[in-house]
Amino acid sequence: RFKRAPWLIAGRDPAEVIRDNIHRTTLALQSRLGVDPAGFRTPGGFDAGLADRPDLQRMLLDLGFTWISCKAPRVNTGPVGVEPSAEVLAAIARAQADARPFRYPSGLIDVPMSPVSDVHAFRNCRWPLRAFLAAIWAGVEWAIAHGGAYDFLAHPSVLYPMDPEFRAIDLICDLVEAAGPRAALVDVGTLARRAA
Repeated sequence: RFKRAPWLIAGRDPAEVIRDNIHRTTLALQSRLGVDPAGFRTPGGFDAGLADRPDLQRMLLDLGFTWISCKAPRVNTGPVGVEPSAEVLAAIARAQADARPFRYPSGLIDVPMSPVSDVHAFRNCRWPLRAFLAAIWAGVEWAIAHGGAYDFLAHPSVLYPMDPEFRAIDLICDLVEAAGPRAALVDVGTLARRAA
């Protein structure tokens, strides 16, 4: 964004601009909605999270965040327009091992996003809903079987047009219910507190 519109930075350091944007977003949430942000989720996500960015970890801690969600394990989802094979679904399930909440040395908690997001499935891969549901099933089942966490990543503007009946949400709820005491629906903050 700033490469296309450098005047938005106006000669300031990128770290200063990022810090200011995050702070202003916090102020907007407090002013308009009367709530404090629960945590911080980056756009997209990164395979290594912020492991190589202790400066950003410190910035987020200084801004009052105790947890973030920025690690997003990468999975080879195959060719665009081709529904995921059994091999791709197995890779999605295995990637859940890298999606467990953890603590950086700085003390900041990361609750990784589970692959694959609705943006990735529908926009990047061009999958139909049934393929996205198969990917969700693979990830949730792995998390239940291995005592892991599944952090569903979706965007209302993307999910609703592709899944107006919220079959993805129903699938997650049904799998958790069928698992009985081995699984529970919780918010991301609960996962972060457990990792702490």
